Amino acid sequence: MLTAIRRHTALALVGLAACVSFTSCSDDEDELPSYNVPETYSFENVNYAGQTARMAMLTELDTYIKTGNNGEILNAQKLKDMYANVNNPFSDESLNTSGKQLKNKTILTAQPVFEEYLEEVADASLLGTVPAVPGTPGVLTTADGKSYLVDANGLEYAQVIQKGLMGAVFYNQAVEGYLSEEKIGAAVDNITVTPGEGTKMEHHWDEAFGYFGAPKDFPTNVADAKYWANYSNKVDAVLGSNKVLMDAFLKGRAAISAKDMAGKDEAIATIRKEWERLVAAAAIHELNAAKNNLADQAKKSHYLSEAIGFVMGLQYKTDRKLSDAKFQEVMNAIGPNLYQTTADDINAAINILSTAYEMESIKGQL
Repeated sequence: MLTAIRRHTALALVGLAACVSFTSCSDDEDELPSYNVPETYSFENVNYAGQTARMAMLTELDTYIKTGNNGEILNAQKLKDMYANVNNPFSDESLNTSGKQLKNKTILTAQPVFEEYLEEVADASLLGTVPAVPGTPGVLTTADGKSYLVDANGLEYAQVIQKGLMGAVFYNQAVEGYLSEEKIGAAVDNITVTPGEGTKMEHHWDEAFGYFGAPKDFPTNVADAKYWANYSNKVDAVLGSNKVLMDAFLKGRAAISAKDMAGKDEAIATIRKEWERLVAAAAIHELNAAKNNLADQAKKSHYLSEAIGFVMGLQYKTDRKLSDAKFQEVMNAIGPNLYQTTADDINAAINILSTAYEMESIKGQL
């Protein structure tokens, strides 16, 4: 079915399969051209290669850090080089020559935080496979034999770095960068087409979509989903985020090409709201996992570290639902020492998040 949307009329259904058509009318009834919204991200002149490259960089960085779980000594300079993409640090040569990096796309206030984590994980790796104990970094091992390199307070470096950069780079760049007035507002060129990239407005929209990590045929195809799209799929049964976010990305791109700025703005509002809810849901998801593994400190630390990384991401949106005070309450509830975090502490953190994001009725299912 096709859905014809008029700005000042009711919804009208017309028979046509596989796409959605939008028609807008101005107050003086001068109609804009109708347009189709495809079911997949199959627009002309799409390019988000830079976003794909940064995801590949984070994957290589994460893989290298995790070798420290098995006793490998990490090179602090290599970690920093991978973060800033200098001195050819990647095994994929195309990343070394891409001109892209993670550091300069990390929100400025968080750059020193992640550089400190990189230094600390290298220092902790010098201990090899020495078992971690409260007050001393080392390796925590689960009952089923998985090992995680943690700091003196049981924080798993690999998880807080990976999940933290998902927020400080991918999420922040999309919602605060490419979906901003500066990148996609009325003053941005939406007339001049650059072959392979489209107009500046189209290209900026594509770059926001690239940071979501979804394949073009998401959510039919979830096997190829990465990072945020992968986490969306993990909580989709409860949150319903897959279709809402993908439909908004499809609608917004089609609206831009059809010069329907009202349709574009509607899609932006949906993405900004729903992606923030996804970040919160991902944090609650990991907090629930930690609560279910209290008896296994390695698993408990693993899941709490993921949750902390996601909660960090909730800071990186200007009109966020979680105030600075409530953010600090969540962090205080989890506590600085993960060996000491209790079920009551975790429930307190979940309750703060679920209240802020109106997820009280689903918090236990995430």
